[in-house]
Amino acid sequence: MKKLTLKQLLPVLIILFGIAVFALLKLSQPSSVPTAIKERIWHVKSLIANPQSYSPTLSLYGQIESPALVSATAPNKSQVTAVYVREGDAIKKGQLLLSLDERDFKPYLDQASARVSELKALILSEQSRHKADKKSISHERHILNLEYSAVKRATLLKEKKLGSTATLEQAQEELNRQQLSFTNRKLALEDHSARLQQLNARLSHAEADVQLTQLDLERSQIIASFDGFIEKLSVSLGDQVKENQVLLSFYSTEQLEIRAKIPSSFQNEIQKALFIQQTLSASADYAGTPLQLTLNRLSGMADSRGVDALFSIDSGNEWVRPGSSISLSLQRPNKENVIVLPYSALYDNNRIYRIVNHRLELVLVQTVGNYIENNTEKLLVFSEQLQQGDEILITHLPNAINGLKVLTSIQ
Repeated sequence: MKKLTLKQLLPVLIILFGIAVFALLKLSQPSSVPTAIKERIWHVKSLIANPQSYSPTLSLYGQIESPALVSATAPNKSQVTAVYVREGDAIKKGQLLLSLDERDFKPYLDQASARVSELKALILSEQSRHKADKKSISHERHILNLEYSAVKRATLLKEKKLGSTATLEQAQEELNRQQLSFTNRKLALEDHSARLQQLNARLSHAEADVQLTQLDLERSQIIASFDGFIEKLSVSLGDQVKENQVLLSFYSTEQLEIRAKIPSSFQNEIQKALFIQQTLSASADYAGTPLQLTLNRLSGMADSRGVDALFSIDSGNEWVRPGSSISLSLQRPNKENVIVLPYSALYDNNRIYRIVNHRLELVLVQTVGNYIENNTEKLLVFSEQLQQGDEILITHLPNAINGLKVLTSIQ
């Protein structure tokens, strides 16, 4: 057998030496003590549950309207003789705003007044005539009886051949004439009521014309019927205007309203509250001015989005203008046994965490609306599992699960 040389044995010896050194180091290393895993504690904020009765808020967007918008028109053809206001001016009740030429109205009033005077005179004449007819009818009847007697005498004399035919015919003619006169007088008496009624009707018509022309004359002077603002001025000094042409329009600040859409999901709740005459208030901010509102009524028509609500402005109405858009917050009917929480306390819109023995416990809740507290919008939730004094997590933890250990500081 051929012997191995030193050159051939050297690599093997080096490998064996390395193995021996590794084994020696492995045996001489210090023994390590296994470390215990420590559970992490999360520092969070919490609050104590206090279920009470709260009124949720509903955020709405509306527009300011004016149901008391007056459009003043010309009562007849005329000319503008004076304009005392401009668009946007504040006005007071009783203030003269615009004048038309009175000469276009006074002649009609004078004509109507003259017809009234004429008819009153005709009525007095008819009444005097009726009194005379009543006195004359008895005299006419007496004369008629005399004429009957004259005819009888003439007939008797003619039969005895003591009178002529001409005398009888003359007596008969006088009788016929008196019969006609008596009949006319009687008809005049019977027709008095109808003639008087006709004259009174014509007088009423003429008096109505006087009132209408007087009203037109008054309306030629445009006077503010309430405090408010000029919405639009449609004419200027010297303009010729037609009948029913719009001269200017103005509105009352006391009757401004805000129209906002109530979502269909809240429509039944609001309708029931109004049906039992519950007062629902609202608040808004208009260019830095706080407004206090009251829900007056709902519109008569609804659609798939909901129904329009009409709010009266209780304070701050002197600053707003029709047509402006505005956001408002409506106080909904009270909800019982609900808790106010910040939005950070809610997870997935239906769960929060209660802290029991420094560990999280899942609680399912129902959100009932928003709530404004200290000018901050918060959330109202309800759950039959929550009790007075429960500690609720309000720090939003992305890894919040049941049993997670926390260290709390109560707000």
